[in-house]
Amino acid sequence: MEAMRPVSIYTAGDRIEAEMLLEALQRNDIQGFREARGSGGVMDVYTGNSIYGEKIFVDERDAQEAKEIIDSILAQTELEVEPEDEITDQTVKSPRWLRSSMGVLLALLLAFLIGGTVLSIFF
Repeated sequence: MEAMRPVSIYTAGDRIEAEMLLEALQRNDIQGFREARGSGGVMDVYTGNSIYGEKIFVDERDAQEAKEIIDSILAQTELEVEPEDEITDQTVKSPRWLRSSMGVLLALLLAFLIGGTVLSIFF
């Protein structure tokens, strides 16, 4: 039995996509695993997902066949990602819900501070 020599073949957008692709590879007798990018491993543990994407690894002997399977799946589901659309460390931004939540929290904090000042004038 020879040791696995893992090579990265694809970067999925999130854990769900990675798990679906790994399941398809397993149905074709290709073993693989996923690994969260950057600090995404911590997010994966705490939230169950990562905004940084998930790299998919397979043995180098299965890499070409695995790429073909993934390409076929992506073509069927129209989820194909162009190289310039792939997640990179430089293009990772905070999600929209986080940015808008921070805006709401800041507005509430400001309202509370102003409201407290106004109430202290009247009482």
